[in-house]
Amino acid sequence: MTRWAGVSKLSLMLETGGPGAEIYANGRNQVAVTISVKPTDENGGTYYGDISWPNRVNLVDYVSGEKLDWQGREGWCFTDREDRYFHHVPGGGSRATAEPELVDDGTQKFTFYVTCWPGADRKSLSAWVETDTGKVYTTTAGSGSFEGKVTLDPLVALTHRRSGVDWEYSRTATRYENDTEYVTTEAWNYYLSLAATDNYFVTFSVSGYWSDPGYEGFFACDIKPDSRHKHLYGSYVWYQEPHGSSYDGDGGYGGLIVNFPDGNKWWDYARVYDRPYPDQYLCFTWVHATTGGNGWHIPNGPINTWRVYFSPVITAWDRYGNTGKFSIDGSGVDSGIELADYS
Repeated sequence: MTRWAGVSKLSLMLETGGPGAEIYANGRNQVAVTISVKPTDENGGTYYGDISWPNRVNLVDYVSGEKLDWQGREGWCFTDREDRYFHHVPGGGSRATAEPELVDDGTQKFTFYVTCWPGADRKSLSAWVETDTGKVYTTTAGSGSFEGKVTLDPLVALTHRRSGVDWEYSRTATRYENDTEYVTTEAWNYYLSLAATDNYFVTFSVSGYWSDPGYEGFFACDIKPDSRHKHLYGSYVWYQEPHGSSYDGDGGYGGLIVNFPDGNKWWDYARVYDRPYPDQYLCFTWVHATTGGNGWHIPNGPINTWRVYFSPVITAWDRYGNTGKFSIDGSGVDSGIELADYS
């Protein structure tokens, strides 16, 4: 049985194809580096067997030869797991895959994803492989014909603030808005997105809302005491991901609102995520619903007092893993939804 005993070719390359790239030092942004090795057997012929990685294939420092930290949480680290959100090269570049690849001439390719954490310095990387017979080959400085490197420059991680995001709103339709015999409904969608031409948010995390079935994302309710409690103001955050498919609904009416089946026998659905690229923004809905007769009834679902609210906290990550943290004061539900920096 033949064994991997030598190397006839060894090199590494960034996914951009260039000698260097930038990377945000936030522990999330990933840049792919591919190691290409043409292994040989004991007789010098091409070895076509499997190569165990990452034990036999690694990324090391170009000067010192020290291995990068495998799936670590400080300095420079690498992994074979692509992050579907944050694998993007600042300034552009193609996306590589971590699946081992066998080229026709016997060359085997292995793609790793490099990250760096705050405080990391510029790093030049080289390839390192160890054969089944224990012989080590590298492209580090002074390694001879295989010598080669790629260089990564860390960028200071960004913190997105209220001043750097778009917070827009517009009227939205509800399924039963034309059925005004008992309830008149007006609804507006609010949209949180990144105000940038070359960057955008890719995922969000929200805390502070009801999660009871039928009330998911409802975070503020104010039923005014005047006129027999006929005016209801409510705010909703549509947090489930992926945004588009989670809220498709019937004809796009995927947001259940004003769910007051007990006493009022009423519920409605708002059209949400009604702008292009739904996964790049977070959608909220603010509603003013008016009813006649004896007004709105409580309890209904988690609503058991006339005025009750959460103040949601939203964390948004851009495509490079940089974050912004924002908050909404639920107490202002009767006048719309206002976004602020979280402090």
